Amino acid sequence: MNVSMLIFILAASILAAAWLGLYIAKRRGHPFLETQADPQPWSLPQLVLASFLTLFAELAFIRWIAVEVRVFAYFKNLTLLLCFVGFGLGCALVSERVRWSAALKAFLGLVLIVRLPWSQGPLERLSQNLGAAADVNIWATGNQWRWVPFCGAALLAAALFLLIVVVFIPLGQTVSRQMNAAQRPLSAYSWNLLGSLLGILAFLGISRIMLPPTFWLSAVLLGFAILQAGRRERLLVTGLIVPLVLLLHDPAQHDGYIVWTPYQQIQYSRHYAGNGDFAAGFLRVNHTGYQSIVNLSSWFLARHPNLLLGPADENPYNLPFR
Repeated sequence: MNVSMLIFILAASILAAAWLGLYIAKRRGHPFLETQADPQPWSLPQLVLASFLTLFAELAFIRWIAVEVRVFAYFKNLTLLLCFVGFGLGCALVSERVRWSAALKAFLGLVLIVRLPWSQGPLERLSQNLGAAADVNIWATGNQWRWVPFCGAALLAAALFLLIVVVFIPLGQTVSRQMNAAQRPLSAYSWNLLGSLLGILAFLGISRIMLPPTFWLSAVLLGFAILQAGRRERLLVTGLIVPLVLLLHDPAQHDGYIVWTPYQQIQYSRHYAGNGDFAAGFLRVNHTGYQSIVNLSSWFLARHPNLLLGPADENPYNLPFR
C-alpha cells in the first residue's frame, strides 16, 4: 500500500467520522448546517462574499476537473454550464432552506471520487467508454460500442454532473436572498458585479503564481465556512479543510515533481538505468504523456553500449539542429 492510498484512507476516515457526528447530533435534536427558510436580513459582506465565491469556484472547478477527468477537458464549457445550472437552481429555491449540508457533501464527495487512487480506473476510461463507436475512428478510442461500459460511464458522468450542480445551489440561494433583502436593488446588483469581478481577479492571481488546487478549493471551503450563520458551523466547515488538503495533496517525489502552470498541470519524472545513471525524463501534461527526453550524451552511451543497436551517428536524435 503506497503513501497516496494511506493518505486517501486517512482523509476518508476523517470525513466519515465528521458525517457520523453530524448524523448523531441531528438525531439528538442539535442539527448542524440547517439554515432557516425565513428571509435573511440585508448583509453587504455576505452578498459580496457569495458573489466572489461564485465566480472563483466556477473557475476553480473548470480548471481542476478538466485536468483530473479528461472528458471535461474536451468540453470545458460543460463545467461552466453545470455551475450555472446549480446557481440558477439556488436562485429558484431562494425561499427554501439554504442547502449547505448537501453542498458540502457534494463538494467533498466529488473530490473523493476524482482523487480515488485507482490505476487506469473508470475516470481514466470515461472518454473511451462514452466515445467508442464502430463508425468513428478516434485515436485511443475503441471502435466497438458495448452497452455495459457505456451505461456505467454515462452513470458516472451523470453523478459527477449532479455533484457539481449541487455545490453551487447555496451560493445562488445566498445571493438571491441578499438581492431580495436589499432596499436598493440596483446598488445591490452593482455590489454583486464587484464581488464577481474580484473572484475572477483573485483566481487569475493564484493561477499566475502557480498555486496548486489545494489552495483553490481550500479557499472555496473557507468561504463556505465564513458564510455560515453560527460559530459552530463555521468551525465545522473550516475543519473540513484538513481532509480536503489531504485528498488534494500530491506526496513529494525525489525523482519528479508537479507544476500547475496558469494553463496546464505539468508532471516531470526521471527514469534511471539499472546502475542508477539518469536515462530519460518524461513529461506528462494533464496526466497524458507528452514528451520523453532521452539521455544520448556520449558518456551515457559509452556506459550503456547496448542501448543503441546501430551507429550513434545514424540515430536521428543525435543529428545537430541546423
